[in-house]
Amino acid sequence: MTLSRRDLLALAATTPGLAWLPQMRPVQQQSLGAAAPPLPNSPGPDDEAEWQRIAREFLIEGVHLNTGTYGAMPMSVLEATARHLRAFERITRQEGVDRVALHTALEEFLGAWPGSVAVVRNTTEAMNIVAAGIGIAAGDEIVTTTHEHIGGMSCWELAAKRHGAVLKTFTPPLDPGHEDELTAAWLAEVTPRTRVWSISHVLFTTGLKQPVARLVQLARERGIVTVIDGAHPPGMLALDIRQIDADFYASSPHKWLLAPKGTGLLVTRPDRIASTWPLIASGEWDVADVRKFEHVGTGNDSLLAGLAAAVAFHQKIGREAIEARVRWLATRLDAALRATPGVRVVSPGSAAFRTAMVSCTVSGRTGPELQRELARDRFRTRVIAEHGLDYLRLSTHIYVLPQDLDRVVERLAALAR
Repeated sequence: MTLSRRDLLALAATTPGLAWLPQMRPVQQQSLGAAAPPLPNSPGPDDEAEWQRIAREFLIEGVHLNTGTYGAMPMSVLEATARHLRAFERITRQEGVDRVALHTALEEFLGAWPGSVAVVRNTTEAMNIVAAGIGIAAGDEIVTTTHEHIGGMSCWELAAKRHGAVLKTFTPPLDPGHEDELTAAWLAEVTPRTRVWSISHVLFTTGLKQPVARLVQLARERGIVTVIDGAHPPGMLALDIRQIDADFYASSPHKWLLAPKGTGLLVTRPDRIASTWPLIASGEWDVADVRKFEHVGTGNDSLLAGLAAAVAFHQKIGREAIEARVRWLATRLDAALRATPGVRVVSPGSAAFRTAMVSCTVSGRTGPELQRELARDRFRTRVIAEHGLDYLRLSTHIYVLPQDLDRVVERLAALAR
């Protein structure tokens, strides 16, 4: 089944965040009613014919360089979401979502333990479940960085104020040459009162990838709970959450996994499930099962149908192939920006710490000015203005092509003159 205009109108009418759908038109993509050829499997990072084929799966107009905020759903995900929604509104012909199969697929995709993945609404909700559910007490110290997203920071601010705990922040090395620089910075904050390390796997400000597995190991040796803000990695990096072994891992598949907006994940280490309180009490709130984190009243199961389709889309292409492509694009962009007079790249210089987000500044221009100028040429970007910063952030997902990056670099070069 494919999406008709009627499908788009129905989806937009019932999902306010998608009100723009009926006005969208595919540009150089396959038509909505056309049967799509099979997706390429495991294409090389510079196999342009294959990645151009994949880019035609999206309805994007212009160039989307802000996947770090939200991704664009491919047609298969849009269709799965709309099909379920339309069937549901027929009342007597509703379609179910195989939740067991969905959770199994997520566990496989994330490299998570069986029975450890809860589907919630976003990273913010997942982080709040943990902050409110692990029993923060007066005098406990919560350690995090000065480069945290508000959705991963506010929950700890609330916990500290409510319970008399102490929230400590520090600025990590932003251009490290070795992971020891990052681990040393975290260890320098440890005291006998340290209870929690809240660690961004990938900093939303610069795309810096932290050595989370090593940090988790160091924390566990010291009796410190690890909570990973993993908003970005699923769909960007080939994850193995069991190997990371954090107590909690929160994420937003509406970003790089290209799932519907309103889908989030909380992965809980099995030995932490029973002792963690749910944020909202409903059916089965007192079970030693991640279902207690999911039961929050009536929700929109059509989003789950879309989430299942998003996982399937990524698996068809290959997690490792996608990671290689998006990081290859980021490295290409990083090099071009560094060679552009007047542009200063603030993301890591080492490929070991670079992901698929590159942040920069342009001499004589503010971030909002750059964003407005690029928007005139239909580039969607993100200004990082939090924490007193003024960066332009560019995300390089699979619907971005090298020629798109060439154009944005040329535009920034002109703005730097």
